[in-house]
Amino acid sequence: MTTAAVFAQELRSVLKGAGSPSEKLEKRMGRVWIVSPASCHMRRWLSLAVLAVGGIVSPAKGQNTTQDRDGSRFQLSSETTVESLFVNFLHYARIGRFTMADEYARALLARPDLDPVAILEIASRDRKSLETLLRLISHSTIGPSASQVLELIERGEYEKRKNPQRISRNIENLGGNPQQAFFAIQRLAQSGEYTIPHMLRMLSDPARLDLQSRIITALPRIGKPAVHPLVVALAVKDEAIRQALIESLGEIGYAHAIPYLRKLLDHGRATQETKAAAAEAIARIESRHGGSVSGTAAEAFLHLAQRYYTEEAAIRADPRLPEANVWYWDEARQSPKRVVVPTRIFGPVMAMRCCEEALLLRNDDAEAIALWLAANIRREARLGMNVESGDPTESGEADETRPDVFPRALYFTQAAGPRYAHRVLARGIADRDSAVALGAIEALRVTAGESSLVGAEDYKQPLVQALQFPELLVRVRAALALGAALPKSSFSGSPRVVPVLAGTLGQTGRQQVLVIEADQTTLNRVMNALRSGDREVIGRTNFYDALERARIEFQSLGGIFISSDIAAPGLVEAVAELRSEFQYAKTPVVVLTSSGQSVMAEQLAKADPFVERVDSAADDASLEAALERLQVRAGQAAITPELALTLALQAGQTLRRIAQDGRTVYDLGVAEPALIGALSSEEERLQTLAASVLALLETPTAQRAVAHVALDAANTDSLRIAAFGSLAESAKAHGHKLEESQVADLITLARDEPDLTIRTAASQSLGALNLATNKASEIIRSYHEG
Repeated sequence: MTTAAVFAQELRSVLKGAGSPSEKLEKRMGRVWIVSPASCHMRRWLSLAVLAVGGIVSPAKGQNTTQDRDGSRFQLSSETTVESLFVNFLHYARIGRFTMADEYARALLARPDLDPVAILEIASRDRKSLETLLRLISHSTIGPSASQVLELIERGEYEKRKNPQRISRNIENLGGNPQQAFFAIQRLAQSGEYTIPHMLRMLSDPARLDLQSRIITALPRIGKPAVHPLVVALAVKDEAIRQALIESLGEIGYAHAIPYLRKLLDHGRATQETKAAAAEAIARIESRHGGSVSGTAAEAFLHLAQRYYTEEAAIRADPRLPEANVWYWDEARQSPKRVVVPTRIFGPVMAMRCCEEALLLRNDDAEAIALWLAANIRREARLGMNVESGDPTESGEADETRPDVFPRALYFTQAAGPRYAHRVLARGIADRDSAVALGAIEALRVTAGESSLVGAEDYKQPLVQALQFPELLVRVRAALALGAALPKSSFSGSPRVVPVLAGTLGQTGRQQVLVIEADQTTLNRVMNALRSGDREVIGRTNFYDALERARIEFQSLGGIFISSDIAAPGLVEAVAELRSEFQYAKTPVVVLTSSGQSVMAEQLAKADPFVERVDSAADDASLEAALERLQVRAGQAAITPELALTLALQAGQTLRRIAQDGRTVYDLGVAEPALIGALSSEEERLQTLAASVLALLETPTAQRAVAHVALDAANTDSLRIAAFGSLAESAKAHGHKLEESQVADLITLARDEPDLTIRTAASQSLGALNLATNKASEIIRSYHEG
């Protein structure tokens, strides 16, 4: 047996009782043995002893081991407990041995018998465990593992507070002595909304009269989490129970109960006692908030719907949890029932419900209709569905609040008509919500004609405003819709349509990223790292120079990497300037922090959800991960190469329709450089389409560019034949505008080209040019055989 093992065996016999291995060792040996650099040998022994106490043994041959930063190797034994893994994880993290701590965390998280409630109870025995985890998440290399452990603890809290046996036991304890009742109320408050169905069941049970007064007293002590199920339960038939619920809502004092209470006031069938209680409860809530809330119940529901839609902190679901409850009334059981939804759709679902309540009270409320439509699109997007599709067979993540047969969001928006789709789009623009904007634009595209799309009316302006939306996809969809309308009269923003369409022709689907870093070495390294991910990158040492180049060369800025120590402007001023511009309001910003600048960057990241910091020396994977997290948070719609091509083809087709019409308000000439550029695309369909649009332009450069493609023998036969057709179309419409050298090459092809298919296509173009010289005679004479 090794010396360390002997020492560990002795410690096992001495260190008994509560406390972590580190606490026991400190009691025995004193903290100096662990922290003193001069005692490295004893520290090594103590480390081995901690592992032995925690269930760790020396590695056996052929078994996987863990190596610490000092070269020590250890292995988990089959006797290692979940508690020892958790305790040792925190211990090694606290003394800065992160490699070993991370291995304990990974082993803990991999345990098949892992119980979140058990982990919660273990963590609760260490008063500083949560503080340690939070510090590790923000300030250590093992942040991801610490974050997973914290999520596990939070899951334990969630499971514990909704346990029905625990809730029923605590309700029973309300009937005990004052101390039992006190602790029962505390625990019921911890269980929050989950207690309400159980308490209402007891209130309606004639056999539990002994508890009912205690339950009524305890109801308001549950606090804000009780409001959702309580307002649903106002539909209860029992008048006495309803009175108790109304009084509880007044005592709890949260304003999101007011619409439901006001509905009782406006309800003709409610008793005078109910109305009086509701009025008193509203007055109590208003006095708590320092003022009265005027308006009808319908207006109150619409106001509450807006709060849910914007996900105000006071009424949103707990973002730390993956699921949230939406409460409904079970008429048969006379009890509230919960429907579990993904937390991210709680706000949209509740907004829709409040809009429905408003429309039941006032069925012609245009704002309620538009808000319901917008919330439905947002709900669908957050379930992972394509909001531009009306395909009923497409399915995303389940939403149990919807019936089995429920149409797509596009169905509702297009059925509502252009006037409401414009209102929905206005919300998408104001909130910079690309999903809502895209859903509304698609509905406009399929339902609205020119008179419904453009005009001086205020409600029609959002589609024009969408041409300046931060995300490229929204700008393109708006331009496609406006272009397809072929308007004949000028409107605000009409000069922007063709440039957006033209810019789409060159889209590749590659992300475009900006790097601003004063240090040239760091700038080059970050640029190279991002380019390796198939991105287009612009890098500059000066903020204003970088932004100016991005405006000229980029169509959509997917993210900005900016140094924390830039000057003129400084970091805070630079980000504020970005956010002041509509198109950069949600652009992801990754701050590259240097020594001494991390605190400022952290404060900036806390204040702006689309800012994140990474160390300027971070590896390539960390840089990319930070950008990807922010892009997800910003809800950026990714443009894949396949989608980029589809958009380019749609843009080209729209430009051709504009050119064919010839009477629209649009100036197609500004698209000519982009169309000529598209002739060099790697996609033949786009080349052919660009040539067909150029054929409709009257300029010599357009005709010559098409001729260049047709005459180039390096191109495919199919492309050349299509280009000859476009050249003939151009010549018929606009006459001969080719250079003499191109004419000579065309004549040679029409006369001597061995491939008769190419020769025939060239002859069509030659004839359309209607040259003054007698080339027909020359071609005929070339076949004379004497």
